[in-house]
Amino acid sequence: MATFKEELMEILKKQLEALKELDSIEMEKTDIIMNDEIEELKSLTVKEERLINEVATLELEREHLLDSWGIGKETSLATIISNIPEEKEDLEKLGEELFNVLKTIEENNKTNNALIKDSLDWIEFNLNLMTNATTPPTYGNENKKSSSKNSLFDRKV
Repeated sequence: MATFKEELMEILKKQLEALKELDSIEMEKTDIIMNDEIEELKSLTVKEERLINEVATLELEREHLLDSWGIGKETSLATIISNIPEEKEDLEKLGEELFNVLKTIEENNKTNNALIKDSLDWIEFNLNLMTNATTPPTYGNENKKSSSKNSLFDRKV
């Protein structure tokens, strides 16, 4: 029968592997967003969703393991490590790796969100230019009907 530490290490290693793969997808996604490669972004998002589901499943396994050993599900890894009597250097190292990968994923995710927001802002700006979007006048004759036409080709030569 495996010890608690061995079972926990196995789950955490699987989580680390999935998170590293997710991190590489996030980095790849940055390049794809910058190059406006929409089809690649769609396929990458499918892979990303699969990995996120895998990480969630592993997290449930970890919670079940903690519960089966009488440890609260919300107990931090640092607390668990401090209470393990046997050698814990490998578990500490694994915890640090997990923390670093999660931090990198978070940073890449923030970058990707900013890039997507910039792209959407740029698209909105260009659409407004193309459709000759105008704001209604604030002052003026109220009896006059405003004739703002939002047409792409509404230009006089």
